[in-house]
Amino acid sequence: MDNVASTSTSREEDNLFFDLEENESNDEEEKETRTPNSKLPQHLKGLMGEANLRYARGDLETAKKMCFEVIRQAPDAYEPYLTLSQMYENVNTNKYRAYLMLTSHLAPHDTAITCRLADFCVQNGDVAEAIKCYARVLKYIPKNMMIHRKRIELLEQKGDTKSLLIAKQTMINNIPKKYSDIIMHTAMEVTKEHYKNKNYLRAIEVLRIPLKRIPEMVTHDVINVMLELLIICERFSDCLDILTQFCGFTFDVTLTEDNNIFINSFELPENFPLDLRSKFMSCLIKLRADHLFPPLIDKMLVEDDVEIYGDLFLDVAESLMNVGYHQQALSILIILIKSKSFSLAGVWLKYAECLAACNMTEQAIEAYFTVRSLAPAHVEVLYPLAMLLLKQNNEEEALKVLAQDLQTNKLDVAVLLEQMKLLKQLNDWNGYWKSMELFLSRHSCVLKHPEELKIVLTKDRPYEKIVRLRRMRNFRSDSTNVEPNFDVISEPSKEEEFEFYLENLQLAMDRKEFGYYKKFTFMGMVSKRFYKFIAHVCLLTCWGCLITSDLYHGYFLVRDNVLMYPKNNLCWNWFSFITCAYPDDGRFSRFLERAQCLGSENGRLMLANYNLSVGNYVLAIKYYLKMFKQSGTSLSALLLGTAMLQHYCNRRSEKYKKKIIAETITYLFVNYAQIRTKQAEQEVYYNMGRMYHQLGVIYLAEYYYKKVLNVSNDYLEKYPDVLCLKREAAFNLHVIYKANGNLIAARNILYENIVI
Repeated sequence: MDNVASTSTSREEDNLFFDLEENESNDEEEKETRTPNSKLPQHLKGLMGEANLRYARGDLETAKKMCFEVIRQAPDAYEPYLTLSQMYENVNTNKYRAYLMLTSHLAPHDTAITCRLADFCVQNGDVAEAIKCYARVLKYIPKNMMIHRKRIELLEQKGDTKSLLIAKQTMINNIPKKYSDIIMHTAMEVTKEHYKNKNYLRAIEVLRIPLKRIPEMVTHDVINVMLELLIICERFSDCLDILTQFCGFTFDVTLTEDNNIFINSFELPENFPLDLRSKFMSCLIKLRADHLFPPLIDKMLVEDDVEIYGDLFLDVAESLMNVGYHQQALSILIILIKSKSFSLAGVWLKYAECLAACNMTEQAIEAYFTVRSLAPAHVEVLYPLAMLLLKQNNEEEALKVLAQDLQTNKLDVAVLLEQMKLLKQLNDWNGYWKSMELFLSRHSCVLKHPEELKIVLTKDRPYEKIVRLRRMRNFRSDSTNVEPNFDVISEPSKEEEFEFYLENLQLAMDRKEFGYYKKFTFMGMVSKRFYKFIAHVCLLTCWGCLITSDLYHGYFLVRDNVLMYPKNNLCWNWFSFITCAYPDDGRFSRFLERAQCLGSENGRLMLANYNLSVGNYVLAIKYYLKMFKQSGTSLSALLLGTAMLQHYCNRRSEKYKKKIIAETITYLFVNYAQIRTKQAEQEVYYNMGRMYHQLGVIYLAEYYYKKVLNVSNDYLEKYPDVLCLKREAAFNLHVIYKANGNLIAARNILYENIVI
């Protein structure tokens, strides 16, 4: 904010109100105190007076006892605490502070006591408590300049910027008008800070104080700053009020039906300064008063020197561009780029943007190239330049603009990101993924050999993994550098880069580029910048292994996650997926036995599931039976019934024993069916049909399969590909009909439910 900056002064001026003359500290408002009303009963006033007399004579013990007696009878009275604090002032600082603090809270109107407490806190280094004390004092004597000054000094010492700004605003709102210089200077200082923090509404609130309290001291600089803030916040009616009150404007204004301001006409004072006139023009432009501002712009272009007021010319041009008046803005920008003082990269950039908005593509491209030559580090210009070249079907030149010469060992990350944006626009996904690989290689390494993946999965720190990778490549006589030695420019923050990394992983997933997904997750495992997100990256890498069927490396990751999060069902589901894919792998059973020894309930369940999958039905039934007795849930009934059904189908025994087992299995499945909810009725019917089908009770299997085909509810309609079992039931019905020779019925079932 140039105008605010122009009003800033030296350090001595910033502390102007600290350099008050000595006699001003003795003003009446600075000495203002209030004597609190005593809460002592009449019969205790004599005792309190005697206590003070004994203290004055040096009989401290008797005075203390009298004070304690007064406290016992009148605990809300402040006098005994004040006397006790005086007794301990030079003897015990802790007790002195405690009694003085009690006195301050019981007699808040006696600001002298609170100030004494604040001074004591300052001497002992308790700045925070001293600030609170001065804040309490200012509730009763808000006009006391000295207290405001002390409070602000302590806040500056503490470094609490937010509270300091509030304290300064409170001061300029309350101190007498005779301190007008301090009010104006402090208001501008606080406004500048709020402007830097983009807290424009608070800045307006602060600057209104001097405009209201000391309007006679308001200068053009103050009005300029106020108008700029109001225009930023689009408070145009306030702008007109300021111009009317302080600048002598007159307006003929109409309020439209939708509460918008329409300016019919205005009268401008003679010899009105250009800085304020430019703010007025910006206000007219934002109000779209295109019947009023063109003469003002023409007058500015003819009468005012661009070499002196070029920054104001640029402000008006930017206002025109923001509203969409690009042709009018172009007439101002042409004068600026032809000037000696303002033919700068920033002005040329605005000129190029304006040309592009006016569909003057050739001239816009030339202007962008001029910006690039004037400011090579200005990378934001590259993407719009590339898009203009792309508009002319010049894809090769557009990519060339964003290309970087990596042989110089310099990599500008901002340019690379712009290049990726363009490649995405062109649907050049091969180039995009290569750029993403280059983007990650700054702090990671590109893995070349399958043996390197296992090194990445270790729990070593990134630099230790890189050392091991370097040794492996030396052993293989591979001279490729593990780490590229780029001199990186425009490095983003770790959080921003990780967010971009996750976005690209999601993009790879959406495009079903699972190979790139896995590659980038493994690069993330060895990244130095992602080390604090390693747990997140580990889960992503695990998922990358599963979706690419790399279950060998996925096992190590799933195992570590299961040990780290033993109660996480997702990790156990992933582990189950791997064990089902390789049921004969002995690693799984050994790990599950160890997990069972660690007391993991999920580990015991997974061991039972593993035994069921490899045919150890007896061990699985033992665990499921225990689980069913303890919980009695539908899941335990289904698991136990399934295990016994598998055992039944592979068992060779007497018929009566098989009959008993079949009855038990039926009981378990019926129990499971009764416990499940209404929304799962299709699942229940399907499992019942499977059970009877496997037991050989075909007519009941057919009955339940047909019930599956007739089920319809909201869950199935919402997630048909996930929950619906109609195709599975239809296929099993087709098997039943085909086995019984009814080929027509089997074919009809397939045509009606499976054939697409």
